[in-house]
Amino acid sequence: MSPVNVVVVLLVVAFLFRKPLGRLFNRQFPDRAKRHRIVGTIIAGFLLVIAVRLAALLWK
Repeated sequence: MSPVNVVVVLLVVAFLFRKPLGRLFNRQFPDRAKRHRIVGTIIAGFLLVIAVRLAALLWK
């Protein structure tokens, strides 16, 4: 399975289990600003990986 497929599967799983993951994040990071910063960092990381993969695909 290619890394792009792994990322897509992880995103789908995260979407399907967003309520339990939200409760987990609430317990782990009770401070709302810190929780939003961490979730934003995770989303930015995924977007960066996707952008680099697209750039590499189009570079050839």
